[in-house]
Amino acid sequence: MTINDKKLSITEVRGRLFELIFNMPEAETRDLLKKLEMQWRPKYKERRKHPRKSTFIGVDCAGNKCAFTDFIQNLSAEGLYIDTQLPFFVGQELSMTFSVTNGEAPIKITGKIVRVDSRGIGVKFDARLSNF
Repeated sequence: MTINDKKLSITEVRGRLFELIFNMPEAETRDLLKKLEMQWRPKYKERRKHPRKSTFIGVDCAGNKCAFTDFIQNLSAEGLYIDTQLPFFVGQELSMTFSVTNGEAPIKITGKIVRVDSRGIGVKFDARLSNF
C-alpha cells in the first residue's frame, strides 16, 4: 500500500495512518503531534468575537412548550453551549436562567439555538451579557 494510491478509500487511508502512528516509538509520535499541531493550528483560527470559558453551571431553560434543566459546558458574552440529550432544532428560541457565581442574582436571558449536535446545543444570546 503506497501513500499516494488514490484508489484507497478515506477509511483505508485513516486506518493506515492509525496503524503507522500506533507502531511508532513514543518520541516519534510526540514529535509528529507537535509538527501536525504547528502546521494545522494557524489554518483554524478562533472565529468567535468573545472567547468561551469552560464551566459546569446548572441552567433552567424554557421554550416551545418545554422546560428542562441541564448544564452549561462553556459560556461567553454572546452565547453558551448546553450539554443535553433532548431534541432541539436550529432557530428554536429559549429563555435561560443561571447563576455564574454563588450569591449573585441569577442571570435571566433569551437566545436562539444556532447549533445542534449529538452532545448538546449552541445558543446565541439575544443581548450580550454585560461584564463578562
